[in-house]
Amino acid sequence: MEKEPSQREQQLEQVSLKVFDEIWQKRIVNIKKDYEINRRQYDNEIIEIMHNLLLSWEHLYKDQEKNLKYVIISPLSSGVITRSYELQIALFDQELYVEENPLCAYWTPKFIYKDMEEDMALCREKVSKEIIRIREDEVYEMHRRYALCHAYAVMFYMDEIMWKVYELPVWLKIAVQDVKIMYGTYMERMMEIGKIRKEEEQ
Repeated sequence: MEKEPSQREQQLEQVSLKVFDEIWQKRIVNIKKDYEINRRQYDNEIIEIMHNLLLSWEHLYKDQEKNLKYVIISPLSSGVITRSYELQIALFDQELYVEENPLCAYWTPKFIYKDMEEDMALCREKVSKEIIRIREDEVYEMHRRYALCHAYAVMFYMDEIMWKVYELPVWLKIAVQDVKIMYGTYMERMMEIGKIRKEEEQ
């Protein structure tokens, strides 16, 4: 049976969400502006990582006729603790999650997360004006929730960038026609991305 949130927990959630919304609305505008200026650099970074990962799959399984069926993109929960905000990008054939040590790469979309610590300092300052003596575990929970805002922004970015991955020659060689790209917490409920543009081209 789940424990009911205390009055303080409810207040902290209400206040922090209000502060997050205020700060995030400004932050996402700046992220978009920065991306438009540096689009090629940021896109090339993840395209290169994906290209090398796909080449590794091709080399590893070239004699096994093992086709790529799933690309699983997961924001790591440990990334909030380490402040790395890494994504794990893992490749699977049709037997999803059977492989204990899947072929994977790690990447941080720094252009999305680069002002995270500055924002969190501001969040803590603003929330502290309404809630006294904020504990470190409460700060962590605020940090985790604000990181989710960024994780959603990353999801939309990855959804858009996948159309460039589909154009890579190695993708055409190793991926089955109905390959799925999933985004979310590893081995939990995920969202399928990279789908709309692909369907429009078929």
